Amino acid sequence: MSILLKKTKDWKKAMEEHASADVEKMLLGNECDLDKDRKVSKESGEMLTQEYGIKFEETSAKSSINVENAFLTLARDMKSKFVSKMETDSHQSSSTEVPQRETSCSLF
Repeated sequence: MSILLKKTKDWKKAMEEHASADVEKMLLGNECDLDKDRKVSKESGEMLTQEYGIKFEETSAKSSINVENAFLTLARDMKSKFVSKMETDSHQSSSTEVPQRETSCSLF
C-alpha cells in the first residue's frame, strides 16, 4: 500500500472519530494533469472511495481541472441534505420556529 493510501485511511479514521456523522466527504486526487508524476492511479482512488462510500474527483488546481466541479458537488450535496432534514423536521414538529443546523464538509 502506498504511503498516500495509508494517509487517506488515517484521514478517514480521524473523520469518523472527530467529525459529525453526516459530514459530507469527498476524496480529491490532485495534480491529475501530471500523469508522469502520478503516485496513485485513478482506479485506486475510485476503488477506495467506493469502499468508503464517498465521492471521488481528480483535480488540478494549476490547470483548473474539476476544482469548481468538486466544490459545486459538495455544495449541492450539503444543500440537498439540509433541505431533506428541514422537510423531515417540519413534518415532525408543529412549531413554526426553524431549527438551526450545522452543515460541514471535508476535502482531502
